[in-house]
Amino acid sequence: MARAGVYLWDVKRARDVLVASGRNPSIDAVRAELGNTGSKTTIHKYLRELEAEERNDGASVSEALQKLVSQLAEQLQAEAVVAVDVVRTQLATERDEHQQTTVSLNTQLAGLRRELESLSQQLESALQQISAMQQQLQQEQLARHAAEQRGQDLSERLAVAERHQASLEEKHKHAREALEHFRAAAKEQRDQEARRHEHQVHAVQTELRQAQQAAALKQEQLTQVNREAAALAAELAANKQAVYLEKEVSRRLQHRVEQLQAVETHAATLKSQSAEARGRVREAEAALAVALETCSELREQKAGLEAQLNSAGHTRKFEERISELQQAILRISGPHARLGDSDKGAG
Repeated sequence: MARAGVYLWDVKRARDVLVASGRNPSIDAVRAELGNTGSKTTIHKYLRELEAEERNDGASVSEALQKLVSQLAEQLQAEAVVAVDVVRTQLATERDEHQQTTVSLNTQLAGLRRELESLSQQLESALQQISAMQQQLQQEQLARHAAEQRGQDLSERLAVAERHQASLEEKHKHAREALEHFRAAAKEQRDQEARRHEHQVHAVQTELRQAQQAAALKQEQLTQVNREAAALAAELAANKQAVYLEKEVSRRLQHRVEQLQAVETHAATLKSQSAEARGRVREAEAALAVALETCSELREQKAGLEAQLNSAGHTRKFEERISELQQAILRISGPHARLGDSDKGAG
């Protein structure tokens, strides 16, 4: 099947050129003369039709061909106008669509850029907050370490105080046992001496007074031990309060650590969202570039079509082709007319 633009009169003109130059009007030669366009089957069909028309010796086809040429010219012009209108409509529609697409892509790109800017600000704020909380955490960790050291020192002092209190209690116990043993011994000795020697009462009384003095001294020591025990108990209560405060500080530090971890997680999420927003911005910019390139191509196509429509050469091409066809018809009808005149002279 021949391509658009290859018609019967094209084949005839190419064949006439080959005959005028003394070459054989074969299918390949005609196709080469036509610019290597059209199929060989169509060219062969047109050559056979031309040969059949030339062998037709009775009928004059001048008027029919002129009418056919006129109809073909009108049909070609109408089809050209319709094709141009269709192309113009399609170009206008595509231009509107691409303009709408461009506006939509620009809107999406602006939104993505605003979103990216917002995410960047949030990320910067989160990073600043993380930095501040890290500094605060370091300070609180130092404070916690110092508090733990003070707690450890207080615990050691408490252990020493407990050991000292236990030692004092042991001494007090030994003193009471010694006093009781001494009283028992004194009583036994006093009874024995009262029964035996009345004159030893004075010595026993003297020893008793000494024992009482010793007991009073032990009692004073016991009172001092009790006072020291009360002071150690108060210090122990203070140490317990300090340990409680240290535990409260530790709990608050743990809460701050959890808050920091949550902020770091939020910062990671913001980074991921920022990366996704940048990817969508790159995709929107790529789509916008493609749309702009397509619009540029459509503008070039529109300019080319308008140039073709506004060019007088396009109209002259149809007129020249119609003129050539009319001349070819006249050349075909001329020999037939002369042949008819010679037949009439012979008759």
